[in-house]
Amino acid sequence: MRYLSARQMVFDAYRAQQGSVMAGASEVAALKAKVQKTQKQNNDWRIVDGLESGVVISAIESQPQHLQAMCRYCWGPFTRDELAEDMEWLHLALVRSMMSARLPGQGDKSRLSAKAWRTLTALAWAAIYHHGEVTYPYNRQGLVGPRAIKRWLEDERGTTIDVRRWSAPARLSWSDIWCQMLTTLDDWESRALGPVAALMTWAA
Repeated sequence: MRYLSARQMVFDAYRAQQGSVMAGASEVAALKAKVQKTQKQNNDWRIVDGLESGVVISAIESQPQHLQAMCRYCWGPFTRDELAEDMEWLHLALVRSMMSARLPGQGDKSRLSAKAWRTLTALAWAAIYHHGEVTYPYNRQGLVGPRAIKRWLEDERGTTIDVRRWSAPARLSWSDIWCQMLTTLDDWESRALGPVAALMTWAA
């Protein structure tokens, strides 16, 4: 295969394998060696492609569950039904990552109100969708602004949130929480794609 980016590697590897391959570090090393040897000695590039995709998938699936889920959800060639479990893993991880943050209206209370909890979990669904839309292979606009977020949640999740006080100067608002979620997803993307991008040197 000829790769242009780590995101493309994820997409092409799963498309080539039509499934997942789990390998330990020793198996990965053996696969790399076999790929390099095959590239020199064998003209059947289908074999090389299959071995390369196996190594890429192994690099993905040796990571924490939420990073694996991000790779498959954002850049894999899968249907919505096939991605349901990965979406749940990613959503759970994102909500957990936000539990240490103060939320709008929480004040000094240690517990969240039911309304704040509903808004937090709803925004996590929207943030994951948005992140997947704006990255390869879609490169779409995503959810721009609170009205688009609210509309998507109503249409896709059957959930309604109040966005009338989306932004509030000089105090914590839901727009701040939204930005924190997107920053977290950006960080996870970097961590998830790092091991994949490291393979580009020998896959080139």
